[in-house]
Amino acid sequence: MTKQKKRRAQTRQKILDAAAELFLKNGFENTSIAQIIERADVVKGTLYQHFQTKMDLLVVLSRESGAEQVRKLIEEVNQGTPALEGLRRYYFGMAQWFEANPKIAEDTIISAIRLHDPDSNIPEYVAHDFTKLMLKIGQKRGEVRKDISINIQAIVLGGAITLAVIDWHKKTNPLSLQELFQSCFTAYLQGVLPKELPESIARGGA
Repeated sequence: MTKQKKRRAQTRQKILDAAAELFLKNGFENTSIAQIIERADVVKGTLYQHFQTKMDLLVVLSRESGAEQVRKLIEEVNQGTPALEGLRRYYFGMAQWFEANPKIAEDTIISAIRLHDPDSNIPEYVAHDFTKLMLKIGQKRGEVRKDISINIQAIVLGGAITLAVIDWHKKTNPLSLQELFQSCFTAYLQGVLPKELPESIARGGA
């Protein structure tokens, strides 16, 4: 790492540390960008070089705070825990976090999608990439069907989870978020098509 990259990384971490301290002390809603800038001892322009909004800070912090849990899940799966069980535990942990922070749930999901970096060197921090990792392991073990690509399965499952958070946040469903997640998993595992398909569906809608 060059000196410039090292300094940039150190500045970024200093901003994250300041935000984490203030969020913990004052709460997310009661912490301002100005307070974070003052606590981190940086100028506004420097903060915005790394993070566009206060929500972006929260998303990154939530990813990093869950990194150890993710590593443990990967280790457990590598030691024999079914890959889909690893996924279930990951998403249920996410559900618990959202249920504890309902005011920022939808904004967090939207910011996480916008911040997704396909070139990240720590892909396990991102739900979509962690899902693909578990599905890849599951396919190798014969726990997950192989006739549908990992990427498509991850889109289906991850998309359902994302919409479940938004649906729950808008209070359009009486279920808890964990119950919604369980329903998403059930739909993913069992499929939603009947065993005997109507002829029009079997022929691709022709």
